[in-house]
Amino acid sequence: MVVELDAGLAIQAAELGLRHKLPRADSVIYATAKRARAKVWTLGADFEGLPDVRYWPGGG
Repeated sequence: MVVELDAGLAIQAAELGLRHKLPRADSVIYATAKRARAKVWTLGADFEGLPDVRYWPGGG
């Protein structure tokens, strides 16, 4: 699925990035997942502890 990074999504990403101290790309990923009501599955430690995120340290 391709999602357009429109102004609303960019603003939401910026707000989430500031609130959770996420790098820009991670904040866009997180905002996109929240808009789609999806979970983020990641090895990225930046997401650890966030709601609707499944963080898997070290990848097993």
